[in-house]
Order: sequence, then structure tokens, then C-alpha cells
Amino acid sequence: MSKTIAGFLVLFACYHTAQRMMLQQNNLTLFLGLMMAFVPLAWAVARWQGFSGLSAWGMKGGKTAFTQTGKGFLAGILVMGLFFLTTLILDIDRIDKIPDPGVFLPQLGLYLVGTFFPSLAEDILTRSYLYRFLKDRFPPYTLLVLSAVVYVLNHFERLSDGWLVWAYLFIIGLYLMLALQRTGNIWLTLGLHWSGNVLYQVTHSIIQTVPGKNDFPSMVLYILFLLLLIPVTYFLSRKPKPVHTGN
Repeated sequence: MSKTIAGFLVLFACYHTAQRMMLQQNNLTLFLGLMMAFVPLAWAVARWQGFSGLSAWGMKGGKTAFTQTGKGFLAGILVMGLFFLTTLILDIDRIDKIPDPGVFLPQLGLYLVGTFFPSLAEDILTRSYLYRFLKDRFPPYTLLVLSAVVYVLNHFERLSDGWLVWAYLFIIGLYLMLALQRTGNIWLTLGLHWSGNVLYQVTHSIIQTVPGKNDFPSMVLYILFLLLLIPVTYFLSRKPKPVHTGN
């Protein structure tokens, strides 16, 4: 038990030191460096605890890694892209400026890389780690809720933003843990998480928007689209039926 707690605290410290480098010091280099260092650190923690390596956290290699990450990424882009489009159609937001391709594409590449490792690190910290040590101690639905609560608390710097923020973080925590539970690996979870972070940066940092005339809370609409990702995740994580061949 002591190694379990110690390992979590080590990974927690690495992740949140990286976050502090970005949020408080705006140091992108240290932020990305620490997030990238999280993966070998997670490997070292697994080895110290007696596991074979990153597979302890659901990082199993092979074709599955690419296909499930890709499925999750495309599904997340589709659903969250529809959310953004809906805010424009309903005039909740309006596009003020879209950079030229010469500016847009390099920034997109930066955010694709820059959000990958933070997404992976948080998935290990708040989902894979809990799944490894608690899956045999709690029923699946209890662990699902517990992981979502941990995910909310991991954003402690946002807890003062109110219940709508808690709600959307909790829902994200639910479907990301659901993907891990149903597949037994981290890749579908990573794809869904990564896509959300990428699209957020595209629509908030690259594309410039201004409020429209519709004062309907965009956060409420966001939560509705996040709820849609629960059945989408369930569908994507379904196991294929065995093929029966006749004589």
C-alpha cells in the first residue's frame, strides 16, 4: 500500500509541477519537458512497484494503440466540432478572426504535440493508476464514479469556478474512465481526451471568437454535447462479435 500511495504522489507532483510552469510562469519549455518526462517516470514507478513497465497503466502496444487512439480522436473532434458549430448557428459565439493557413497550420501542429503528453499524463494519473489498483476492490460503476471525482479534484485550481465546471469535468471523467474499463487499455481514452484538448485550443487560441446575441449559456450546451460522448464511447468500446464460419 505504501508503494501505491508513494507512486501516485510522485506522478501527481510531476504533473502539477508541469502545470504550474505553464499556468503561473508561462514557461512552455518546462511544461512540455515535464509532461514528456512523466511517461518515463510512470515506467520507473511501475518497475519499482514490481510491474513490467508501461503496460501496467494500460499502454499496451501493437495495432490496437493506433486504431483506438484514432477512433477516439476522430469521435471527439466530430462531437466537439458539432458543439462549436452549434454555438455559431445559434449565435452564441461568432468567429471574429481565422488566421491565414501559414499561421493556422503551424499553431495547429504545436497544439497537436503540446496537448498529447499532458492528455496522456493525466489519463495515467487519474484513470490508469486507479484502475490498476482499485479494479478488484470496487464494483465497476463505483470505480467509474470515483475516478470521475478524482478527475474533478485534479483540477483543484478550477473548483472555485462553480458547479457547471464541476459538472462538465465529472462527465468527462465518466466517459474517459468508461473507455478504459471497457477496452482494458488507455488508447481510446487518450484519443477522446486528446481531441477535446486540441479542439479547445483551436477554438479558443487559434480561431478568435466574440459573443453573439444569443445569451444562452454555452457551458450548458457544452455539457449536453459531453453527455452525448457517453453513448458514443460505449459504442466505440464495444467488443466485436466473433465470426462464425460454416462448413
